[in-house]
Parts: sequence; structure tokens; C-alpha cells
Amino acid sequence: MEKGTSLENKRLPAFTARRLTQTTFLIVEWDDIFNEHPFIYAKVVPSAKTILIMDTGCGGATHNPQIGLKSLREFIETVAVPDNNGKPLNEGGKMKYIVVESHCHYDHILGVEQFAADSPIIGSGHSPAFVSPENFPANSECNALGLRAPIYELTLITSSSVLHTPGHTPDELALWDADEKMLYAGDTLYEDDPIIFPSGGSLPVWFSTIDQLIELVKAQPDSENVMINCGHATALRPALEVLRTCRKFMENVVSGTWCVEFKEDKGRFSLICPERLVLEAKGEAVA
Repeated sequence: MEKGTSLENKRLPAFTARRLTQTTFLIVEWDDIFNEHPFIYAKVVPSAKTILIMDTGCGGATHNPQIGLKSLREFIETVAVPDNNGKPLNEGGKMKYIVVESHCHYDHILGVEQFAADSPIIGSGHSPAFVSPENFPANSECNALGLRAPIYELTLITSSSVLHTPGHTPDELALWDADEKMLYAGDTLYEDDPIIFPSGGSLPVWFSTIDQLIELVKAQPDSENVMINCGHATALRPALEVLRTCRKFMENVVSGTWCVEFKEDKGRFSLICPERLVLEAKGEAVA
């Protein structure tokens, strides 16, 4: 058999997993075709025979010929995880699932159909129209990428059991794990990679959300020990420091003290200047 065509290589998983806490694991889709590398969180609750999954990633889509195991659910149920005593997170699928969507963007939902037949799928009820069947294909960005939007029943939660954190999208939500002092913030913010706001996003609403999250963390007796987990790039980081530093960064962006760069797609020219100059040239009022 030629090198690179072994059964082991053909079953190379599209995901990796490592333990964050006693009950929580970080699953990363490490080589997706969209270059999103989404963070997926799995919280194991043996007493309830349940695993809570936050987001389901890009569905295993990859150009890597060595990756043969592309199902998130199959990975969770069959692939040994060194940080889990060498056992799968849900060996044989013995535990049931609850899936929570941080928001409806494609890189967080394309694996959801694997769970939809027998598991509740929970999303924010803050903006039902945003995730309605007629708007979902566009607002999930599936239409823009030529993707088939997954089909599943979404249970919209409007109670205080989740934190409604609009700004990045109207349907963004966060989870607060009081037992382990962990805040799961989805795509509201993250470090290192560019924070992307779609057309349905709102910076003023985002600032309000960040202020609420800061107050939530500050209200904890050991607030400096609260950790934040995000939808990309950032996991198990000090929540207050990340929230405050990102807020300050956004303040600088909005104040216009920094420059922005405009580039032609594969073109000869680019421009770096204060955004204020562009807005003034367009005749727009500048604060």
C-alpha cells in the first residue's frame, strides 16, 4: 500500500479534542475549507447522562485527502481522546446530547444535522425573525457561499437560562457556567484572528453586550479567576482582561484614531488612511 493511503490516514479525524476543565473539552475543526477553525465545546454531565455541545462547526468540509472522519458526532462517539483517559468523549453514544448554537453563522451550524434527529437544538429567541426559515439561508451566510443550509428544528430560548448577547449578530447568545466559572461567548469577541461583523451586526449593541458581560464577571466573588471561551482562537483565558481589552480596542476603532486599509482584490492599488477621510469624501457626517 502506498504511503498516505493507509486505513489509519483515511480515518484521520477532522477534529482534535483536549480537556479544559474536569468536565469540559475543547474540540477544534483544524483544517476546514473555509479556514475558520471553529472552536466547539463539549461539557460532559455524567449525572444527567448528557453532553452539552456548544456549536457544531463546519461539518467536516476539507480539501485534505488524509481526513476521512468528517462527522463531529462520530468523532465524539468513536475517537479516543488522550485527555479523556484514552476514551471517546461519548463512547458508543451512550449519553444523550443537548446542542446550543451561539449564533446561526455557517461555521457554527454545518454539523448540526448529525444531532437534530434525536437531540434538542437550542438558540437565542432574542430575534426570531433573524433565524426564521425564510431568512435563515441568507443570515447564516450559507447563500453567500453557495451552501445548502442545514434543515433542523430550532428551539428558541427567551428565558434567563441563556445570556442574550446581540451585536455580532442579533441571535448571538452566551452561556455562563457558574460551577466552573466559565463564560462561553461565541463570536462576540476573540483574540488574534480578525473579529468579523456581518451586515446584520451592530457595534452600539455590541458595546452594550460587552458591558453586561463585564458586569456579570465583576459580580463574581473571584472575578479574576473567571475564564472565557470563544468561538474562535480564544479558550480558557481570563475573562475580565479579554473583555476589557477588547472593549478598549473597539473604542479606538470607533473613535477614528486608527487607520483603515482598503485593497483591490488582486489589484495594483491599496490605501491606508483614517476612515474619517473616506466618510468625509462620501459626504457622511463624522462624529
